[in-house]
Amino acid sequence: MQLRQLQHLVALAEQGSFGRAAEAAHLTQPALSRSIDKLEEDLQARLVDRAYGQVRFTAAGELVLARARELLADAGQVRRDVRMLQGLSTGSLQVGLGPFAAGMLGRPALSLMAQRHPQLVVRIDVADPNSLSERLHRRQLDLFIADTRDLKKQPGLQFKRLPNVAASFFVREGHPLLAHGGVTLDQAMDYPVASPNLPAAVASHFDKQVKRVDRPVFNMVCDDLGTLRHLALTADAVILAPDAVGLNHGTESLLRLRVKRLTRMQTHYSIVMLANRTLSPAALAFTALVHDMMDPAAGSTSSVAATARSPAAGAAPASPAAAG
Repeated sequence: MQLRQLQHLVALAEQGSFGRAAEAAHLTQPALSRSIDKLEEDLQARLVDRAYGQVRFTAAGELVLARARELLADAGQVRRDVRMLQGLSTGSLQVGLGPFAAGMLGRPALSLMAQRHPQLVVRIDVADPNSLSERLHRRQLDLFIADTRDLKKQPGLQFKRLPNVAASFFVREGHPLLAHGGVTLDQAMDYPVASPNLPAAVASHFDKQVKRVDRPVFNMVCDDLGTLRHLALTADAVILAPDAVGLNHGTESLLRLRVKRLTRMQTHYSIVMLANRTLSPAALAFTALVHDMMDPAAGSTSSVAATARSPAAGAAPASPAAAG
């Protein structure tokens, strides 16, 4: 039994004759008759009495006709729903973000998705990469974005590297270290130094840059960008952070602190998906949006890096081990 055959049966009921039904269905009358015959054969029941040139539906025919109308209406709704889904007028999106990726991308990405696709149902989960990976495997997430350098090797995952975003050390305006023009990490350690949880290789790299042994380089660790910013503004902390739009907001800005003997630092984020899984239209739109935000060539209005550079001053050199 096929939807096409049900359409022919409904056309027969609406037109009242095989000739008019065939014309409405853009078929010859014999072709329409064969379609109805095949439907009766498939169902093993007589649906239409053809005596005296009139079309009369049997009890089985009336039953099938009623269900045919329901099925055709449902099929039409499926087509409409798919068109709406493709146009992002409906649907859902579940995205995971590593803690610092959430601070860097969460607010601006969620805001843009809400502006462009206000009818989407969007959920953002924030967790460490290994926890996000478990949720992805359980199909609780469409994708996640995080620093993946410490992610345990797992089969079935697909990684797409995102454009790098510069990372720097930041302090509040008027911080005493700004008067030096440039400081060493050992000098910065006269104050609290805070960072997110860094990949092991990155943390080891910083430890090798200092002579002091009285404390770790980063004596405060927090994955929340807002908390790190608060530490910088209220406790004279030196914080390591990406040059992201989430870092500077409101009236109080943070400034870059030049740290000597460090080469360029950059983020190392990836979009992580299940291999061989087709992304939904909403997930595809989100990944495209994130790429635009993080690509400096995408334009001044969409680039995280370009937007974030304007409020800070004094670009810092950074290290080959990128910031987390």
